[in-house]
Amino acid sequence: MIRLLGVHRLLGVHKGVAALLAALVFGAALVVSALPRMVESSLDAAARAVVAAAPPGTASLAVQFTRQLFDPRAMRTTAQVAEADATWRALLPPALREVADPGALYDFATSSPILINDQAHRYLTLKWASGADRHVRWVEGGPPGPGSGSRVEVAVPAVAASEMSIRTGDTFRLGDLTAKVTGLFEPARPADRFWALEPELTYVIHHRVPLAMEDDLIVTALTDGDTLAGAELPLVFRWLVTPAQDRLSAGNAAAVLAATEEFGRRLGRQDLEVTLSTGFDRILGEYLERLAVTRALITVFLTGLAVVCLGTTALAVLLFYRRVRGDLLLMRARGASLARVVSACGGAVALVAVPAAAAGQVAAGFVPGAPTAVARLGPAALAAGTVAIACAAAALSRSGGRRNGNALRRIVLELLVLVLAVASVHLLRTRSLGTGGLGTGDAFLAPAPVLLALAAALVVLRAGPALIHLAFRAAARRSGAVPFLGLAAARAVPGAALPVLTLLPAVTLAAYGMVTAGGLEEAQRQAAWERIGAEIRVERAQGIAPETLEQIVHAPGVRAVVPAAVGTTVAEVGFGGRPATVVAVDLDAYRRLVAGSPLHLPPPGTGALVSRDLSAAGSFDIGWPARTTVTPAGTVDAMPGVAPGDGALIVLPGAPAQVNTLLIAGDPAAVRPLLPAGANMTTVAGALAEITGAPLTAALTVALRVAAAALAAYALAAVAITLTGGAARRAEDLGLLRALGLTRRQAGLVTVLEAAPLLVLTAVAGLAAGLAMPALIGPGIDLSAYAGGRHGALTGAALLPVLPGAVAGALAAGVAAVALVGAYWGGSRGHAG
Repeated sequence: MIRLLGVHRLLGVHKGVAALLAALVFGAALVVSALPRMVESSLDAAARAVVAAAPPGTASLAVQFTRQLFDPRAMRTTAQVAEADATWRALLPPALREVADPGALYDFATSSPILINDQAHRYLTLKWASGADRHVRWVEGGPPGPGSGSRVEVAVPAVAASEMSIRTGDTFRLGDLTAKVTGLFEPARPADRFWALEPELTYVIHHRVPLAMEDDLIVTALTDGDTLAGAELPLVFRWLVTPAQDRLSAGNAAAVLAATEEFGRRLGRQDLEVTLSTGFDRILGEYLERLAVTRALITVFLTGLAVVCLGTTALAVLLFYRRVRGDLLLMRARGASLARVVSACGGAVALVAVPAAAAGQVAAGFVPGAPTAVARLGPAALAAGTVAIACAAAALSRSGGRRNGNALRRIVLELLVLVLAVASVHLLRTRSLGTGGLGTGDAFLAPAPVLLALAAALVVLRAGPALIHLAFRAAARRSGAVPFLGLAAARAVPGAALPVLTLLPAVTLAAYGMVTAGGLEEAQRQAAWERIGAEIRVERAQGIAPETLEQIVHAPGVRAVVPAAVGTTVAEVGFGGRPATVVAVDLDAYRRLVAGSPLHLPPPGTGALVSRDLSAAGSFDIGWPARTTVTPAGTVDAMPGVAPGDGALIVLPGAPAQVNTLLIAGDPAAVRPLLPAGANMTTVAGALAEITGAPLTAALTVALRVAAAALAAYALAAVAITLTGGAARRAEDLGLLRALGLTRRQAGLVTVLEAAPLLVLTAVAGLAAGLAMPALIGPGIDLSAYAGGRHGALTGAALLPVLPGAVAGALAAGVAAVALVGAYWGGSRGHAG
C-alpha cells in the first residue's frame, strides 16, 4: 500500500519556513493581544486620574435644598438632615452606588453672609458640618455649644481670627443674633478629604463687587447644628456623595455618567425641592470623549496591524506552500483526495500557527490590564486566518480558467475599496465639524486610514507596471545588458499584489503613527509654553519687592528677567462696566526673553492692546494696577500664561510700577531659593511633564510608537519573504545567464533591478500616503485633549513636524535599502559560481 506523506514529514522537511511562520504568528498574536491590554490598563488609570485631579467639591455630587425664611418644611434638626442623607443615597442608581464612597458628609449654612456689627466689608457665615469635631484642632478655647434665644456660640478659623482681629470671648452682632466666639481652630490633618470639601473653613474669602474700591472679607464660622437648624434663618443644606477613585474604570465610566443623569432626574421627582449640583458629569463627559478618540485611534492601528500581520503571514504561508507543493502533488498522484491534500497542508500550518498564537496570547497575559475582546479573540482569529490561507492555497492550486471572470471580480473589488476609502475619509472630515469625527465610535470611520492605505496600494499595483515598462523601454535603448535584464525580470515578477498590499499599508501606517506622535509632542510643547509664558514664571499676589527682583536678576544661572503685573479690574464701559484681565509688561523685552520659543506675541506697536470686545471704545478707565485711562491702539486675542476667561483682556505696554509676576529665562534651581513666602513658581518643563504624564496621553503615545515599530518590523519581514519566495526562480534564470558569462557583481545588480522598481514605488507611495494622511483625516481626529486642551492644535501642518517626518522617511528608505542590499547579497552570493 502506498504510504502518503504525513503532516509531520512536511514540517520536518521544511523546518526553516515553519520556524519563520511560527515567529510571525507569535509576534502578531503578542502585539494584537498585549497592546489592547496595555492601553486598557492606561485607560483605567486615566479614569481614576481625572477624578483625583479634580477638586473634590467639583467631583462630588451635591444634593442641595434651600430653606427660605419661615419655611414650615422639615430640616429643623441635625437628625432630620442625617435621615435625608440616607434618603438621597437610596435613590442612587446601581452603577453610581457601586462607585460612591460610603462615607457620609453633609452640612448646612446661612444662605448669605451676615454683616458683623454693621461694619462695612466684614461678614460672617454660620455653618455646621457633620464630623467637623473629628477634623479640627483647637488652638484656643473649645467647640461652640447650644445657643439660647437670639444668642449663638461660634468657633472661628485661627487664620481668619488673625486677619480680622477676632479673639476668643469676643461678642458681636449678626443682624438679630448675638454671637460669642468660644474658640479658634485649625485643621488637624490638612490633607484630609474633609478640608478639600469644606475649604472655606480654612481661610478668609476676599470678594470685590464691580466698581468697589475695597474687598469684602467673609469668614465662615462653625456653630451648633441644632441651634442653627432651629433658627429662623434662610439656610442652604448640602449632602455630598463622593465617588471613590479606585472604583471607577474605563469600562464603567459610561454607565456611571448615565447613572448620574438618572440620579438628577430621580431627585427632580421628590416632594422636597432639591437640586443636584456637580461637575462629575462634566468630568466624566470630557473623559469619555477622550476615551472614544483614544480607542478609535487604537482601533485604526490595530486594524492596520492586523491587515499587515495577516498579509505577512499569508506571504509566509504561500512560501511554505511553494516549498511543499511537490510533496502535495506527489500525494495527489498516489491517489489522495483533494480534501486529504488540503487537510495535510492546513494541518501542517495549524501545527505551527495554533501553538504560536497561543504562546503569544500567554505572553501577552504578563502585560498588566484587563483583557479586551480583541485581546481574547485576536490571536485565535489570526491562527484561523493563517490556516484558512493554507487550505485555500492548496485547494486552488489546480484551479484555472475563467480568467475574464476573475479579472472582472478583481476590478469590482478594487473599485469598491477605492469608493469605501473616499467615502470614509469624506465622512470623517465632515462629521468632525459637528459630531466628533473619529470619536463617534462609528465602525465605518475607524478603518478610514487602513482603507486609504489599501487604495494607495491598488493605485501602485495598477500604475506600477506601466512605470516599470517605461523604464524597461528606456533600458532597451541602452547598450548595457544589466539594466535590460533586471527590468525585464521586474516586468515578469509574478504575485506582486500580496507583497504590495502588505508592504504599503505597513509603511503608510508606520509613517502616520510616527508623524502623529511627533506632531502631538510638538503641540504639547506649544501648550506648555502658552500655559506658563516663559521658561519660569513666578507669581505672588502680595507683590514682589524690588530687592527680591534685583536678587533674581543677578542670580547665577538666570539669563533674563521681565517683570510684569497681572490682575483683574473692571473696564468702565457701558452700564456697570465689564470685567477684564490686565497684563502690564514691556512687550519688547518679553519678545527678547522668549525668542526661539514656540510663543507668538502681539506684533510691535505703541499703546495699549485690548480684546476685540473693547476695541470699539475710543477710551475707557480702569482702576488697576492704577487709575488709568486706556486708549486702544490695537487688538489682542490672548497672552501666554494668562488663562482665558469670560472677561476682556487688556495689555498695557511698559514695565509696571507694582510687580506681581516675573517672567524668567534660566535655571529654576537658581530662582527657587530666592523666592519670598507666598510666591508660586511654575516652569515650562513642569507643565510639559503634567501634560505628557496624563495616563490617556501616555497610553496613546506609547500605543502609536509600539504599533509603528511592529508595522516596520512586519514590513521588513514581508520584503524578506517576498525576496526569498522568488529565490528558486531567480536562481534558475541567473544560472543560465551565469553560464553565458554573467559575473557575480552583475548577478547581484540584476537581482536588485528586479526587486527595486516595485519595492521603491511601494515604499515611496506608502511614505507619501502616511505623510499626507494627517492633512486628509486630521480634521476628523481632535487630539486637542492630549495637547493641553489646545483646540485645533493638531492641524494638518502641526501633524507634519520636520523630525518625525524625517524619521518616517528614514523608515521607508531603510525598508527599501535593507531589501535591496539583501537582494544584491543573495543574487551575487548565490551565483558566484
